Amino acid sequence: MQISDIISEADLLVPNEVPLADKIVALNALNNDFFNVVKIPRVLSLAPVKDQAAYSISTEVRLKNIDLVMVGIIKYKELVPGTTNPLQNTYTFDDSTHTLTLRPAPYSNGLQGVLRYARIATTTFTTGNLGAVPDAPDEYHFTYYVGLAAYLANAMDDTGKAATYESQYRAVWEQAATQYAGVTANG
Repeated sequence: MQISDIISEADLLVPNEVPLADKIVALNALNNDFFNVVKIPRVLSLAPVKDQAAYSISTEVRLKNIDLVMVGIIKYKELVPGTTNPLQNTYTFDDSTHTLTLRPAPYSNGLQGVLRYARIATTTFTTGNLGAVPDAPDEYHFTYYVGLAAYLANAMDDTGKAATYESQYRAVWEQAATQYAGVTANG
């Protein structure tokens, strides 16, 4: 579902005079918020090299979304700044350079490496591209027009309608979060 369709559907639910730019800002917030609520796991394979500590990782990965780093049979734990006695096997991740650093570096070539993380929103909607689609799976695109309708109803001072629409899309997102919580990895 394209954002132009989402905006049209929301406008049918809540007639309004809200400018297109404000609707786009609301849709960007909804797109990001979806992934804050619904944690969709992803797995990235690593090709560790003996004694190499630093690895360049996909720009979709963020430190806060990493939940597992493993090389061979060794699990690495996040090195928390200020920790006086870090665990033996730790990792750090720099969100600005997308560099994963393992300490100690892998002890052998040919080990299988895995990094598991939760997806994030990577699309920023603009008024110049109304053909863009949300980053969420297709089956949840309808929640964007319900969410936008909640925003529009608030903007039009219809708090009752806004609360109804917000509870509807939030309930679907909570159900999706529960569904994905039991999934180990997808895609």
